[in-house]
Amino acid sequence: MIWLYGAAAEDSRRFARVLLAFAVREAWGWTEPPALARGERGKPFFPDCQERHFNLSHTAGLCLCALSAAGPVGVDVERLRPRRACLPRYVMSGEELAAFDGSWEKFYEVWTLKEAYCKFLGGSIFPPDAVPTPPPAPWRTYAGADWRAALCGAGAEEAELRWVDISRESGPY
Repeated sequence: MIWLYGAAAEDSRRFARVLLAFAVREAWGWTEPPALARGERGKPFFPDCQERHFNLSHTAGLCLCALSAAGPVGVDVERLRPRRACLPRYVMSGEELAAFDGSWEKFYEVWTLKEAYCKFLGGSIFPPDAVPTPPPAPWRTYAGADWRAALCGAGAEEAELRWVDISRESGPY
């Protein structure tokens, strides 16, 4: 099972950690997250509790936190905004480009899915055009009026995104 939490926060980078503290308390009953470390490719993990997995993503004003006790998990969220016109050619494979309708909505759907899959694997998204979509792992995409997100991991197909208000949460995170 994957638990997926989202929050709106002006300082989304800082509040991603606050959301993690909220999520482990809600989903697993922990009073706070254990110490964090980073893998060789930068993915954060709990070194003293490696059977529990999480992943964070943040963008302008939004953050997501995915938790899993079933295995690795990756999540990504992006605000919809125009980018350089050449970016889709850099990010998408030839097949993806052929199916691309030119909309930034579709671009971010593909981008977040690639990013979530790479984070699920613990690696980087380079070169992005070589990352397959759909990924060879369980996945799900999410959409709002001005954002797109994706999730990869065992149980992703059933994972519901739960928006929470963490504005009153605090902590050393």
